[in-house]
Amino acid sequence: MKVIRIATLAFALCAGLASVVAAQGQPEPQGQGEMRRGGGMGGTLLKDITLTDAQKAQIKTIREKYLPQQMELRKATQATGKPADEATYSKIMDLQEKQAAEIRAVLTPDQQSVFDQNLKAMRDRMEARRKGTS
Repeated sequence: MKVIRIATLAFALCAGLASVVAAQGQPEPQGQGEMRRGGGMGGTLLKDITLTDAQKAQIKTIREKYLPQQMELRKATQATGKPADEATYSKIMDLQEKQAAEIRAVLTPDQQSVFDQNLKAMRDRMEARRKGTS
């Protein structure tokens, strides 16, 4: 009996170790790295826009300004385990609008044109996802 328990434990440990080793060799899911590197909404909005170092610094400051408020809303939504209610969704959208306006102000007129196209595309995707027609 004791031998069976030890063998079962050894098998379980080997199986668990094998899954950890296998997971370490897996490529990162697409899109996840972009989010960690400051992509996300800003990465989508700034697609096909070449920024100067000064613009990058200004945009980084703007993102850092809104990050605590965004994280607070995200945590509150995740705590419920449900999609955001209308009030929370409205707050999220308000923050995104303010952030987008500040970022847009940093851009040149040519960059603003591309930014506006990217913003419209992002809004269309978000609305489609919200309505469940993605």
